Parts: sequence; C-alpha cells; structure tokens
Amino acid sequence: MINALQTLKSPLQTPGPIEKAVRQPASRARLMAFVLDGESEASLSSCLAQLPVPSPMIRRGGLAGAIRYLGAERSPESIIVDISGAEMPASQIHDLAELCEPGVMVIAIGDKNDIALYRDLVRAGVSEYIVKPITAQLLSKALIQAPASDEASPISRKLGKVVAVVGARGGVGATTLAIHLALHLADQQSRRVMLLDLDLHTGDCALALNLRPTPGLREALANPLRIDSVFLDRTMALHGERLFVLSAEEPLRVDSEFTAEAVDKLVGVLRTQFHYIVADVPRVPGTAFWQALDTADIRIIVADQTLRSVRDTVRLREGFSAARAEHSNMLVVNRNGEGGRRAMTLADMAKVKLQPNFVIPFRPRLFTAPGPLRRGALTEVVAALAGEISGRAIGRKRWWRFAI
Repeated sequence: MINALQTLKSPLQTPGPIEKAVRQPASRARLMAFVLDGESEASLSSCLAQLPVPSPMIRRGGLAGAIRYLGAERSPESIIVDISGAEMPASQIHDLAELCEPGVMVIAIGDKNDIALYRDLVRAGVSEYIVKPITAQLLSKALIQAPASDEASPISRKLGKVVAVVGARGGVGATTLAIHLALHLADQQSRRVMLLDLDLHTGDCALALNLRPTPGLREALANPLRIDSVFLDRTMALHGERLFVLSAEEPLRVDSEFTAEAVDKLVGVLRTQFHYIVADVPRVPGTAFWQALDTADIRIIVADQTLRSVRDTVRLREGFSAARAEHSNMLVVNRNGEGGRRAMTLADMAKVKLQPNFVIPFRPRLFTAPGPLRRGALTEVVAALAGEISGRAIGRKRWWRFAI
C-alpha cells in the first residue's frame, strides 16, 4: 500500500530487525505529592505514615512541579498537589488534568479557606480540597471518599478518547495515517497512546514500527473476560516512551473472528488506561466492525477520489450509528489530482455531501525522485488533525491542502 503519506521518511521506513521481546511499560507510583515548603512536606509525611499507603513519594514544586513531572513521566494513581500561592489554581488544575492518565485521583491542599475556590477546584476536577494544616483524618477521608459534588467531572472519572481510522477501500493510506497520528499524539503532545490494530491476520501497525506482534490480542478478543490492566501489560508492545501497540499476526487459515461484545470490553478497559486509543479498523463489515466504529468518539474515513472509494465513503457515512450525539466524523481525501477515467473532483464529491477535512495532493515525483523527502507538510497536517482531536486545533480553512 503506497501513497503520499507512506513516502515520508519516518519510523515506518526505518529498516532493522523486529524487536524480539515486548518491552514492559513503566510501573506507576501509588501516590505522589508535590508540596512547596519543608513544613508542608514534614506535615504530609507524618500524615501519610499513619495511613496504609505503600511507598508514597513527596517532591517539592507544588502545582507547577506536578505539571512538569507529568509532562515527562507516568501519572501516579493518586496525586496530592499544593496550590498555595497559585494565581489561577483552577486554570492550572485544568492543565494538570490534561496530562493525567484516566482514573487518576487529584487532591489539592492549600492555605485559603474559600468556598468559591473550593467549588472552582471541584469543577476543575479535583476530588477534594484540604485547607492546611493537614491531618491524617482529613487526608484519609479524601483518599477514600466519593467525589465531593454530583455536578463535578473529577479527573478520576476521565476516560480516554477513541479515534477510529478506516479506509473507504484498500490502499488509500488509512493505516499509515493511523500510525502517524498515534506517533504525534504520543511524542509531540506527550500523551499515553494505544495504537490498536484490529486486522488480526494482515495488520501492518507492528511491522511498520519494527515490533513483534503477540498472540495476546487474539486471546483477549476470544476471551474478553480475561481483559484487564494486568493482562494488557503483558500483551502490548511499547514504542518509545508513550506509544503502546496491540496487534496480531495470526495464521491465514486460522479463524480469528471476534464479537462486538469483545471489542466493547477491550475498548472499555483501554479507555481507563490511555489518553487516546487510535484504532486501525479493517474494512470487513460485520458486527465487530461496526462496534469498533460506534464506540469511537472520532471516526476518520480515508478515501481517494475513485468512483468506488466515493461510493463506499457515502455508504460508510450512512452506516454510522447516530446513537451517540457526541460522535465526530472526519474525511481525509488522499491522492487528490491523481486522475484517471473514474476519478471524481472535489466539486463532484461535494454534490454527494462529502466535504473533506483534509486533502492530500498526488505528487508523482514522490515515487521516482531520488534524495531525501521533505517532512514539513505531513508533520503539519498530522499536527492539525491531532489538534482537532485533542481540542488544540489551529486555525485552518474549510479543508487543508498540503504538498510534500
């Protein structure tokens, strides 16, 4: 499958041996605290010593220090953060929440006894706010109690976002786009990302990243009751520090069909472990196929301008479930301008209500010209697409055209 996306010099084209072993993800701390001064550190250390919390870690730096730490390291299961002196604590808590993995509990401590501040912090996502001086009783209650407000959306309730990428037909570049998108979210936005390849027989995600597929994905989908965080830790492969890959390479004669319920269970567990799940969904219509698309928050169709591709894009759109109003659908048109007797123009596509979010021009010289390939254009469009997904969208026109 060769197209304008895949010609970029990238990890997808780096030759080398396939990794022989699955690297295990870094373990998580149970609890970390970020304080501002020695008095708070001593008080908190004394309180934690009275509680059944194994190996708590206390660091200096307060709210800003917590944000810096989470930008580079895994989130602990629980965080205590000192907001004393912060000018805009609720805003900074929002920044912290962006970095926290799903399921993290955040407890704020500070020196202001202010009900308005308390409400702002709870709305921002903290589970509890404790006014100094800290006591073991208050801390214990905060660590075990339910969220303080029914109206709040605590960080601990946050779930990862699912992005499903599907090609309108084979060879249009859906897998390549999914891989680059996952790489960008992990490397450039410092998010914990799962790249899920649901083609159990001929999927390319692991191969493109020089990783060895494992039988774990097939086992998980065949026996969904086994799916939990411990099972996933043993099954997934790690690329870099934040990109995880679940893939398989089953024998072609082995039947590896799986159910919609298995997909739902797997995605549900992944949502509690990752900021983003980028699913490369093979175009094999069935209940599992539609479940993978229906559970996604964002669905990206990759198509070219052939009549068959346009027809199947329309059919995919018609098949999308309307059960979840928060679904967001995107269309990426690849190889614009390639031509051919059966090619449709963008104006023709607009007549059938297909308005692309991103347009990738066809450049024949990409396949023949020697020398290094320019990277800026693909980097730009993947960054723009990632911005749409993460809510950090940069200003753009009705659609993006880019040339490599």
